Order: sequence, then structure tokens, then C-alpha cells
Amino acid sequence: MLGVIFVLLTLGIVATIIARKEVVTMWPAAARFYALVGLAAAPPGPGLELAKIAPTRTAEGLVIEGDITNTGTTVRDLPRLRVALRDPAEKETQFKIVDPPTARLAPGETAHFKTSFDHPDEAATGVLVTFAR
Repeated sequence: MLGVIFVLLTLGIVATIIARKEVVTMWPAAARFYALVGLAAAPPGPGLELAKIAPTRTAEGLVIEGDITNTGTTVRDLPRLRVALRDPAEKETQFKIVDPPTARLAPGETAHFKTSFDHPDEAATGVLVTFAR
């Protein structure tokens, strides 16, 4: 009897690890638990889309703005954003991690973000915005 309980418990743990993406989709708070034990539930930002990324040079530096849209069917927590400047060879020259404009987005909802680099690298000709890990 004890052996059966052990096997069932082991199978439950293995299934929870294998299906962690589905578990986090149904219960987003579980992502923190998976991260705590060293297992990434999924890449940051599942169900979220970054769009309309627009860099603008100003007298003060470089302003980058864009939109984050929840394309999923459930409310999503927004991860921090990683904004990187890149040279013509697409090598990263600078980056910064910024907080999202809001903590959560409902399905179909969009939030606009904006950040700036006061002294951007002169070699930077491109921008890449991703979700921070």
C-alpha cells in the first residue's frame, strides 16, 4: 500500500513538472513556485505581445515607446521589460530593465510603455524590446 502511494505521489510530481506551462496558464500564481524551485514555467510574457516599438531621438537622448497587448483569454501579470540598444551589426551596446506601465492586463487590453536613455551609445541604430527573465 505504501508503495502505491509513493508511485502515485511521484507520478503527480512528474506530471506537475512536465505540464508546468498548462498549470501556470490555469493558475498564474504557480509561476512563482516554479521559479522558486528553479524551473521556468515558460518564457516571460506568454500570451503577451509587444508592438509599435518606436525609438525617437531627442535633444535629451533617446525615447523608446510601444504597446503591450494581452492576446490571451485570461488576465496576465506583466513582467518587466528589457530594452536594448543595438549597433548596425545587431550587437547590443546598452540595455536597461524597466517596470511595465501596469501590473496586469485583462484579455484584449493594451498598455503603452515609454522609457528613455539619457546618454545613448552613438553606435546604436536599432532597438530590441523583450520581456525580462
